[in-house]
Amino acid sequence: MSGSSLLLAGLSLVSSASAEIKYRVDVLPEAGTLHVVMKLDHTSNGAKLQMPNWMPGAYFLNENFKNVKNLVAVDPEGKVIPIDVVVEEIQKKYKDGLINKTASIKVQTWNVAPAKNMTISYDIASRPIDGAVHWGGATTYLYEVNRRLEKCELDVHTPQGWPVYVGLNETRTGSNIYTAKTYDVLADNPVSTGELTVDSYVSRGKTHWIVLRGAAKSKVDRAALIQSCKFVSDGETDFFGGKAPYDKYVWHFSVMDSPDGAGGLEHLSSTQISLASGVGPRAKSVLAHEFFHLWNVKRIRSLPLGPFDYTKLPQTGALWWLEGVTDYFAFLLPHRYKGLDDASFFATIAANIQTVKNNPAHTQVGPNEASLRVDETNNGRGNSNGYLLSYYNLGWLAGMCLDIELRHHTQNKHSLDDVEHALWELCRNDKPGFKEDEIRNQVIHFGGEEMAPVYDRIVMKGDGMALEDTLHKVGLKLNIKPEPYTDLGFSAGGFPGATGLTVNSVRSNAEGKIQVTDTILSLNGTAIAGETTRAMQASFTKLSKDLPPGSAVRIKLKRGDVIKEVEVIPASLTRNIYSVERDSDATPEQKKLGSEWLRVTSIR
Repeated sequence: MSGSSLLLAGLSLVSSASAEIKYRVDVLPEAGTLHVVMKLDHTSNGAKLQMPNWMPGAYFLNENFKNVKNLVAVDPEGKVIPIDVVVEEIQKKYKDGLINKTASIKVQTWNVAPAKNMTISYDIASRPIDGAVHWGGATTYLYEVNRRLEKCELDVHTPQGWPVYVGLNETRTGSNIYTAKTYDVLADNPVSTGELTVDSYVSRGKTHWIVLRGAAKSKVDRAALIQSCKFVSDGETDFFGGKAPYDKYVWHFSVMDSPDGAGGLEHLSSTQISLASGVGPRAKSVLAHEFFHLWNVKRIRSLPLGPFDYTKLPQTGALWWLEGVTDYFAFLLPHRYKGLDDASFFATIAANIQTVKNNPAHTQVGPNEASLRVDETNNGRGNSNGYLLSYYNLGWLAGMCLDIELRHHTQNKHSLDDVEHALWELCRNDKPGFKEDEIRNQVIHFGGEEMAPVYDRIVMKGDGMALEDTLHKVGLKLNIKPEPYTDLGFSAGGFPGATGLTVNSVRSNAEGKIQVTDTILSLNGTAIAGETTRAMQASFTKLSKDLPPGSAVRIKLKRGDVIKEVEVIPASLTRNIYSVERDSDATPEQKKLGSEWLRVTSIR
């Protein structure tokens, strides 16, 4: 039995012998805090408390323990119990290119002295924004290190009868007391309360709540949003057999005043989405992406993704599947169910190709490596995008290529649908996650042994997707048009919670001035603006696209805790612009396979 298996066995033994852990949260808007009370029984050996350093779905480390204030432990008689606070610095070795580096990750533990039972209380800052309070579990609830598999109870108290919306099941209607079978489930359920605009709909027999907060919530076309959410819920649930794996679902929307755009974080029976009030096409794609995560990632997952070790990032080479293939299905299924036309789908293929091909790292880094080494980015703190290349874009294209190759090798008898459904059968009903080679095994199972080298070329190597040839098999043509552009000498991306864009590669004209992991704050005095990663990237593109080559650009950046300003001379370079269209010279066989791949049907 492995060390991790021994740990889980130990946790299970503790869990079976222990009562549930109870949490009470008092929402105190005037004080701008959440007052959390945690009750633990069976603590004759003391308690070991921690706050997660990261949250599932967001693969970067934060020192969330710094948010805990006024922590006190008392016994049943009200006597204060001594607490020994230990901050451990874990040295983590990783590679930055060919250079060996070491990152220092802090983990704080509150060691509470023994008592028969104990009550822990503490405060978390959480000020109302536009009259609403919203919090995530992984940044709010402490856990007992050895009792994470124990049942939890959440009791929420709000002022003035504020309603509470959370994906957990309520013990009694109107009680605001909820149950979670483990700490992981508790931490994976965000909560919204306060001044909210709320709608609901029923999909496949389950109630779905649309919860809007933010100053721009009144600008949302609520009927259109309900229709969009229901379209996604109906279609994706049907894709997985028509039965949703939850009792209720909550869309937690923070609404920004914008025509389009969104960014989200998935959960077991809900999602948190920063949503443009215009709910344009990009926003709708995020709805489909986050909802598909109910299966892919939250339940269909690789073994390292639960139960979690919240002190360090999980290492798995499957994030390209769990994020990128999720995004592939988030466009393929709306197209299949008549919610997306050919032109939009082809434009999405081209956009993913362009993002990958215009990154020099694409010749060395494949989907598996971009996933597996994500914890080496951002100075060893990780990101939610990938190592040197985005596993979203790589995974989207890998999913498309595998889908087409499976159909080609089996005369359309099998497809990526079959692989996804097989993984669902392996993982459903709280079964353990799949092993690292399971996706490959399933591709070979459905496509035959000849799919083994195809899979390895697409997933395990850089620049191995043979995109032109793959698209040709379904009657499509990839067009490439050179275009001049102004290059600042670096590339940057974002991740949830960032205040700017993080540099992920540096070229000659910025060397010595910009460093990988710098956060770009502004160009020529204009801030990189946006509530989501996509919005910040759009802002950066808008600010940089018309900069004249040869003229110095003032760049404000943050390096560690230091904010500084540097000047970079942009260079005039050429990049390829990609587009996808139907090939007029395609053979009847290619056209047939393409029409079967992009078949259109109706939601049941």
